[in-house]
Amino acid sequence: MTLEYITTRDLEGEKTGKIRIAKMKEEDFAQVDFTCPECGKREKRKENWSEPFVQGEGTNQKFFVTCSQCKTTQKMLKLKKEAKKK
Repeated sequence: MTLEYITTRDLEGEKTGKIRIAKMKEEDFAQVDFTCPECGKREKRKENWSEPFVQGEGTNQKFFVTCSQCKTTQKMLKLKKEAKKK
């Protein structure tokens, strides 16, 4: 199995949040470990590698993760895109 995409990041909000996304090339889903920065709920789940979770392609990809408890949505850009933005 070949790793296609992986990221680990801190998220800002009322509390400290974290996210880890790992996707293998051979699979149509990503493993997501998520701690909501608003309510603090921790969860592990599989997300389909398609909309609404991931939108766009290449460096323009955006990821949308919604907390199952408080329904807050976190939007993340690829790190290359975030670096250019700053």
